[in-house]
Amino acid sequence: MTAGATTDASDSGSSGGPTSSDSASTAAPCEQLTLCPTTTAPDPSTGTSTGDATTQGPLTTSTTDPNTPADPCDGVGDGPHCGGELGGLADHSSLYQCAGGSTQSATPCPGGCEAGACKPIAQDPCASAMSGNGLYCGGTLMGGDAMVLYNCQNGATAGQTSCSAGCKVNPPGVADACNPEGDPCQGAMSGDGLYCGQSLPEGDPNDLYDCTGGKTANKTVCPDGCQVNPPGVADACKAVPNGGECCLHVPPGVVTQAFSACGNGGSHYGIDYGVALGTPIYAGIAGTVVGQQTGLPNCYDNGCSMQCWNAFNYVKLKSDCGDPNNPANDLFVYYLHIDSLGPAIQNGSHVDQGQLVAYSGNSGCSSGPHIHLETVSVPKGQSASLNTCSSENPLGDFCP
Repeated sequence: MTAGATTDASDSGSSGGPTSSDSASTAAPCEQLTLCPTTTAPDPSTGTSTGDATTQGPLTTSTTDPNTPADPCDGVGDGPHCGGELGGLADHSSLYQCAGGSTQSATPCPGGCEAGACKPIAQDPCASAMSGNGLYCGGTLMGGDAMVLYNCQNGATAGQTSCSAGCKVNPPGVADACNPEGDPCQGAMSGDGLYCGQSLPEGDPNDLYDCTGGKTANKTVCPDGCQVNPPGVADACKAVPNGGECCLHVPPGVVTQAFSACGNGGSHYGIDYGVALGTPIYAGIAGTVVGQQTGLPNCYDNGCSMQCWNAFNYVKLKSDCGDPNNPANDLFVYYLHIDSLGPAIQNGSHVDQGQLVAYSGNSGCSSGPHIHLETVSVPKGQSASLNTCSSENPLGDFCP
C-alpha cells in the first residue's frame, strides 16, 4: 500500500526529454526542446514530421500552446502568487514572487499553496495516507520518517515501527513493510530455488525469492500474492487473472496537481503524485515499453527556463488492452520525472500489471520528487504525443 509524500511537487504537463543526457550544469540547446515553437522533428515511430510537435527522446513527441508565456509571472502584478493562479508553466505547488512580470523566486510548498502563501503541513503523517487504513512507509507520507513503518487508521497514526534495514514500498493494495535485517534465503532449507517469502525467516510474503547458496540472487514482487507449492515444486507468483485487469492501477503518493487540460480550467495534462525519492513505480497496466529516457538532472533551481523545461526522465508504456474506454483507440501511459528504470526495463520490454518499471525522481523542472502520470488515447496505430487534447484524465482509466 502506498500513500502521500514527504515532499510535494508538480509540473505543468511538459513532455519528452533530450535525445542525449546533459550534465547538471549544462542546459539542453533550444533546438532539442519541445518549447521551441518553430522547431519540428520527425516522429521516430512514423518517420514523418509535424508542424506543431518536436521529438523528445525515443518514440515521444509533444506539442505546446505557442501562446504560453515563457515566464509564469508574465502579465501578473508584483507580489506572491501561487502557481495554480498563474497556470501555464507554473508549478502549482510552489509560491512565486513576481516583480516586473518576471519570476524573482519560486519556493516549493510541501503542503500546497493557497491564497498567496504556503499551506501548513499536517502534523500527523497519516493525515496524508491516501489509500485508506493500513501500513505505510514514512517516505510516502507527508512529514513521515522514511525509516519508519506507520500504521494509519482513519487519518491518524495508530502505531509505528522503526525499520532498521529500511522500509519497502509495495504495489497499490499491498501493505508496505520493513525490510528484513538479514537475508531471508539463509533460511532456505530445501536448497537453491524459488521460495515465497512466507516460507523464509523475515521474508516478505508478497515476494518470490530466488535463493542461491543461502543468499538472495533476485526477488520478484507478486502483484496477486505468492503461491507456496509442495516440496519438490518451486514456489511461484500467483497468476494474474486473464493476464491482468484492463484498467489502470493508481500510482503511490499524494495528489499535488490534478488534471486540468483542454477546457477544464488549466493546462496540466496529467495527475501529479508527490512521493519520496526512489519510490518504486509499478506498471499500472500490462503493456510494452515504447519509450524511455534516463540520466537527466533536476533543473528547478535555474528557474525552469525554456532550456530545461522538458529535460526530464520518463518511461512510456503502450497498453496491451488498448483504451479500455474506447475499443477503437490505443492507450499510452507515461510516468515522468523518474530517477531510473527497473531491472531489465528497456524499449521493447513487455511488463505485467504490477511489475516494477521505474523509481521516482526529481528530474527536469520539478520543485520536489513526484510522479507525473499521463494517459494518452489515440486511434489504433497512431503514435502518442504528450500535452495535447488526446491526453485524457487518468481518473477515467483507474481500476474501481
